Amino acid sequence: METTWSPNEGTTVTTNTTGDKDENEFDSTTLLILVKVLTVLAIFLCVLLNPLMLVTLRRVTSIQPTTKIFMASLTLSDLCNSLCRIFALTEELAGSWLLGDFLCVVDSVTIYLFNGLGIISLLLSTVDRYIAISRPLRYPSIMTVFRSKIIVFSTWVAMSILCISIFGINSSQIVSLDSRSSHCIAESYDWKRYLSFTLVVIPILSILILYAHIALVARNQARRIAAENQAGNGQGGQRINTRSTTTIIIITGTLIITWMPTVIWLVMNSQNKSETYDSHLAAMFTQALVLSNGSLNVVIYYLRNRDLRQALRGLLSDWYHSLNQRFVH
Repeated sequence: METTWSPNEGTTVTTNTTGDKDENEFDSTTLLILVKVLTVLAIFLCVLLNPLMLVTLRRVTSIQPTTKIFMASLTLSDLCNSLCRIFALTEELAGSWLLGDFLCVVDSVTIYLFNGLGIISLLLSTVDRYIAISRPLRYPSIMTVFRSKIIVFSTWVAMSILCISIFGINSSQIVSLDSRSSHCIAESYDWKRYLSFTLVVIPILSILILYAHIALVARNQARRIAAENQAGNGQGGQRINTRSTTTIIIITGTLIITWMPTVIWLVMNSQNKSETYDSHLAAMFTQALVLSNGSLNVVIYYLRNRDLRQALRGLLSDWYHSLNQRFVH
């Protein structure tokens, strides 16, 4: 309860600031618990599933080698992102940054690096799929194994140089956002905020546009095949396969749900000149959502593929029999 004097009215005005403060603290505590749970779950699933998927990917022979390279890049970036997020997880669990100045810089650089590599790798996989569907006859000559390796290698090198030079030099500091703890904050100038926004928004829009075109091309091809079947055997045309459309909806929907909060946060944070605890907490929440996209990618790109599911079952079966024989004998 706070009492203030109003000079215009000549009266005493009483405001209930204590209740508002308690309510804000309750909201912050609830959000912090949600961030901790979501981050721990996402890291656990990513560290568990992504290495398994990399091994499974090597066993599959029915997938194009170039596609496997882009999928491996996406999976590896998700795995590295989850491993590096352990730095930030210690801050969330301890309530304060305890790892020193150097690891604070490392944490800031890896956030930008592997988030950027994740979204760029997803864009590369989308472009690969778009070429395979729209140019099926020319695809082997357009996207060779050597070119795909050069593209992935160049992307990783360019993103590493960009993030280290821009976000790793005098860009992170340990500051106190409240009276109880200190936090690792990436010092962000206006141009860096705009650059971060651009690096996120342009790939996301490109992916959405490409998948919209992929859905249109796939639907037109299905209609043409159905019409040719109807003309050839005189029977009714086959029903258009909606599985590819469902996959596209799942991919784009997951992308929007996990990445759109980051876009919104970048837009809102660009108007703030100083970091607050609430904005820092919001940033941790958006990062937890992006991190969860790493485990969702496993479901979308691996477990929904029949050949990959069969390879995974074969891998787990081989491991089970190997362990069983070792313990029996």
